[in-house]
Amino acid sequence: MGDAGVNNPRGIIPLPDGGAWILIDKPAGRTSFDVVAIVRRIIGEKKVGHAGTLDPMATGLLVIGYGKATKLLTGALAGGKTYEATVKLGLSSPTHDTDSKQIETVEMQSFEIDQIASALEQIAAQQKQTPPLVSAIKIKGQPMHKVARQGWWLPRDARAVELNELTLLSFDAEQNSLKIRVSGGGGTYVRAIARDLGTILGVPVALTELRRTEAGKYSVEQAVTLEELHQRWGEFQQKNGIDSDEVTG
Repeated sequence: MGDAGVNNPRGIIPLPDGGAWILIDKPAGRTSFDVVAIVRRIIGEKKVGHAGTLDPMATGLLVIGYGKATKLLTGALAGGKTYEATVKLGLSSPTHDTDSKQIETVEMQSFEIDQIASALEQIAAQQKQTPPLVSAIKIKGQPMHKVARQGWWLPRDARAVELNELTLLSFDAEQNSLKIRVSGGGGTYVRAIARDLGTILGVPVALTELRRTEAGKYSVEQAVTLEELHQRWGEFQQKNGIDSDEVTG
């Protein structure tokens, strides 16, 4: 993973040509744009952006760039992203997560861990996905996740994806719940993996937790919470000779 810098507070990585990466451990319940807005207020900088959108329910690593770093945000994710997710079998949701207003628990047969592992192997071998309704992909100018939350269905075409890892970390047969780790390039959706798992097993499924642990060369272990950033930003300014007027200019 990347070097957070021995002379700077954890979570803040200055770039040689100006600006910096700010590695945030995003809390659940906030959009990525919410986080950007909060970071703007904390650091007093208008030019702030993020790389790789996280859904409101998702937690974990969100790479923020400010100043000249905003022009390099796409490159910040080179090498792909890694997630850990908890998937509940027998939970029906049109958006394949627990943020939906239409969630039902369905009676179902019990499964063995070998059946789960076999289904995941089939998904990993496909290297192709139909994007989930809850995604940032735009159709006719509308992000699909906004339309999906309103209860609308939109047609989508399958796309080639780069799925580098799909590992079953644990399976609780009594709770019908499993935890997986997923690594892939841009356009790889954990929701689609959960949906396809349900299709293979013949039961509805939904994500109950989704956490990004890595993005590009950075790890969530290097990240800070928004509260920690607020506490450490002054230290970063002092160590790098940055005054408030320079940042907000």
